[in-house]
Amino acid sequence: MKCELCGAELSPEQCVFAQRRIIDGKEYVYCCTRCMERLEKR
Repeated sequence: MKCELCGAELSPEQCVFAQRRIIDGKEYVYCCTRCMERLEKR
C-alpha cells in the first residue's frame, strides 16, 4: 500500500496510524491522520 498524499510505502501491520477512506467508490490509503486531514482540506 502507498499513502495517497506523501507516497510513503506502508503495510497495515507496521503502521498503526494507517487510515482508509472510501471516497466516490475509490479506496484511499493514508500513512497517518495528518495526511488524511490535509487531503480532505483540498
